[in-house]
Amino acid sequence: MNRALFLVLTLLVSVTIQGQTFGIPEVEYFNRRQYDGATQNWQVSQSDNDLIYVANNKGLLEFDGNRWQRYGKFITGAVRSVKCIGKRVYAGAHNDFGYFEYDSLQQFRFVSLATNDSLRSLGDVWNIYLWNERIVLHTEKALVIIKDDYVVSVVPNLSRFVSCFLANEMLLVYDEQNGLMELRGNEVFPLVNGDFFADKYITSIIPLSKSKLLITTMNNGAFTWDMTAIEKWKGSVNSLLAEANVFCAVRYNDETMLFGTIQKGLLVTNMSGELLLHIGKDKGLKNNTVLGLFVDNQGAVWCGLDNGIARISLNSSISFLAGYYNIGTGYVQQKYEGDWYFGTNQGLYKIDQKRFEDPLKERTHFIKISGTEGQVWSLYHDDENILCGHNLGVYEVIGEKSRSITPPSVNGVWKFLPIPGHSDKLICGTYEGLIILSKENGRWKFKTKLEGFDKPSRFMDWDEQGRLWVADGYDTAYRLSFSSDYQSLLKTAVYGPTHFKQSVSVKVTKIAQKIVIVGDKGLFCLNEIGVIEPYKKLDAFFKASLYPSQIIEDGLKNLWLFYPEHVELLQYTDADNYKNIILPFIPLKNKLVSSFESVCVPDSSHVFFGIEDGFAHYYLHSYINFRKPFKVHIRSFKGRGDSLAYTYFQNGSSEADASNDLVYKYKNNLFEVEYAAAFFGDDNIEYATFLSSLDETYTEWTPENKRQFSKLREGEYLFAVKARNSYGIESIPHTISFRVLPPWYRTFYAKLAYVLLCLIVLLGTVGIINKRIEINRQKEKLKAKDFYKKKEEQLTNEALKAEQEVIKMRNEKLRSEMQFKEQELASLTVHIVQKNDLLSELQGQLKRIKRIKGQDESERKIESLIQKIGKDIDNESNWQLFERQFEQVHQTFINKLVERHMELTDKEKKLCAYIKMGMASKEIASLMNISTRSVENNRYKLRQKLGLKTGDDLSEYIASIG
Repeated sequence: MNRALFLVLTLLVSVTIQGQTFGIPEVEYFNRRQYDGATQNWQVSQSDNDLIYVANNKGLLEFDGNRWQRYGKFITGAVRSVKCIGKRVYAGAHNDFGYFEYDSLQQFRFVSLATNDSLRSLGDVWNIYLWNERIVLHTEKALVIIKDDYVVSVVPNLSRFVSCFLANEMLLVYDEQNGLMELRGNEVFPLVNGDFFADKYITSIIPLSKSKLLITTMNNGAFTWDMTAIEKWKGSVNSLLAEANVFCAVRYNDETMLFGTIQKGLLVTNMSGELLLHIGKDKGLKNNTVLGLFVDNQGAVWCGLDNGIARISLNSSISFLAGYYNIGTGYVQQKYEGDWYFGTNQGLYKIDQKRFEDPLKERTHFIKISGTEGQVWSLYHDDENILCGHNLGVYEVIGEKSRSITPPSVNGVWKFLPIPGHSDKLICGTYEGLIILSKENGRWKFKTKLEGFDKPSRFMDWDEQGRLWVADGYDTAYRLSFSSDYQSLLKTAVYGPTHFKQSVSVKVTKIAQKIVIVGDKGLFCLNEIGVIEPYKKLDAFFKASLYPSQIIEDGLKNLWLFYPEHVELLQYTDADNYKNIILPFIPLKNKLVSSFESVCVPDSSHVFFGIEDGFAHYYLHSYINFRKPFKVHIRSFKGRGDSLAYTYFQNGSSEADASNDLVYKYKNNLFEVEYAAAFFGDDNIEYATFLSSLDETYTEWTPENKRQFSKLREGEYLFAVKARNSYGIESIPHTISFRVLPPWYRTFYAKLAYVLLCLIVLLGTVGIINKRIEINRQKEKLKAKDFYKKKEEQLTNEALKAEQEVIKMRNEKLRSEMQFKEQELASLTVHIVQKNDLLSELQGQLKRIKRIKGQDESERKIESLIQKIGKDIDNESNWQLFERQFEQVHQTFINKLVERHMELTDKEKKLCAYIKMGMASKEIASLMNISTRSVENNRYKLRQKLGLKTGDDLSEYIASIG
């Protein structure tokens, strides 16, 4: 640690340690299961990237602020020494030594410098120093000098090199038989009076000045040496050092020294040898044997123990009277006549001032006052008495005993208040209203319980008019007015939720002599006209309208603001102005007694708080730099399938690490990043991360120290992480870059193949399209041809239909004419038949008249008439007319009949025509002027001529002709 850092620590921390004699700084203990090593831990060192390294019997341990890691397989045997020099971590073990360093793959590898058998037989390496640009290793057999990674000299012992030290640029070695000696060049030389220590086992050497050293021994205490004379150290702690067996020691700063002992744990003294602090097994170390000491760059002390590792917050302004002292939950504390009183849930404890300031005080020095077992709420004292407000009433404390001064009906005394103008009277707030105590003959006695008010009176104070304001901690406050003798209650004014913006919890306090109501929705006060209004004087100190649950003003006019998880100080400056102080009280986060916060400021230097397991002490004159920068490191970066995790350390800037060209295949596109902040002793470290192309800004703050992301597209990525500690200080972001390759189907060659394939497909598509166009063109031609053909057929069909319509109309006309002619033919036929019938009848009658004799002339004329009728009946012209008419109607029949049967006579044709017309034989006989029998005969002959067989119907045959 350089001189500048020592000066800073001196200015900022030395007075802090002076103020920690009341309590014990916070101790963080790590057991072997946490760091996965052996019990004994010998030396501690810190690298330039702020990580802590510990020499452990099972290997080299590394702590990054989040987790421990052990490197044991690279180095043989127990590691006894460790020293961080530059980017290397030098380690010494049994018969082996060398250095750890991150290789090109960011893997922490060990390089052994014990390159031959003689170097591998030197035993344990107990110390490592950087001296005159050379590395010096201390073993009991020899000193090994290394330069540029090569052993340049081995300096053998004279008897046994028990220990070795670097002080004021001198490398001093303690030889068991020759005493204290100095390494010069490649040899050791005796010092003046150095043989004085030949049998005293030197364990440490601390520079007191440039010309004076403090030399500690195992069993003989400490000595001073000014390069010539040796004297017993005159420090008052020296006898304790001899008793405790000092094993190691370091200088903390220009004003303070630390001694690790075998029997007493850690002893802290000033440079004069006055004991300032003692931390042993029962006070947080868990082990009294300290084998190694180291002060990190935050000012914390690391102790390598015989069983475990401890980190002591010696750089904190807060110390604790808790744990080991076992006095219970703290509610109230006060100093009275040289004694300190502490009220807890277990009773009232007392310790005298001298014991209280003694760093070696024990839990037995806290004496419980007899009779006060149980819950203590409050304390009050005057020049003669001290009173205890208890769950069971009021007790007067007398020495180490107590007596109750209230009747059994009085329970739970929250607070004592002197009555203005009445020094012999006290008003006390209880669980159920108010009681009055009066002082008679120098002793306090119970006077009365005030009638008319039975509300819990936990928070109360007087206003300037002598009225008592009371709040029960819920949503209502009361203003009480009393009679002049304070024996009775005159008036009660009630202020409910509507006066306090619906606050569900209100408490009464006094700020600068003014009554202020503290509510969860704001601060309130009574104005000049008697109306409740907001109290805005402190609004500038309340962030986002977050109001404290309680405000307490101390005797120095400072205001203590208590929030659910932390406390703040508004330090009074002048003219009613305040300075907000928060950071020193961060260690109290989540330790205060919720809803029962208490603070005691007995003087201008000390402050006490009640906490869940005792009390905390704050030294008002502490000046600690809480804004020290710190680093965050990427401890592990892995992609899917990685066998190794890559580690990257912040280089102090926000530039991205080269990351060794981290390139990942697309199939390994699942990443896990783990990171850690090298800020120790803080359980509330939070992280925010950013991944380019995925996040628009940093994520929300979270205590999670790892992040996973997957399914990233190919491309360049930048990952950044930053940390924030409990003090609100942010680290510089640590960034690394990496690249994700595209999947095979999005590579350059794949894209080239896609282009070629697309060209092929395009050309094929063009060909197919052209082919389809040609096919469509042919189809269109065929379709057009088919269309025109169908159109032609349609026109033809329409023409045919039209022609058929004409033919149909013509046929209809012909049919009508035919029907008409058939009707005429039928009529003619009927007429001929009727005529013939008539003529036949006339002819018959005339024949009958002729046969009448005697009438010659008449007979002659009748004969002539008969012949004439006969001619008319058989008139050929009638037949020809009938034939013409028949042929017009049945032209096809006649033609077909002639074609088939040319041999038919006209008479037979006539008979066929009559049969065609469906005439009966009788009608045919009339038309042919023959008998019916002759018709039948003629039909028979016709059948033969037509070639009809027996059974064939003549009429059907004739009808079938046409």
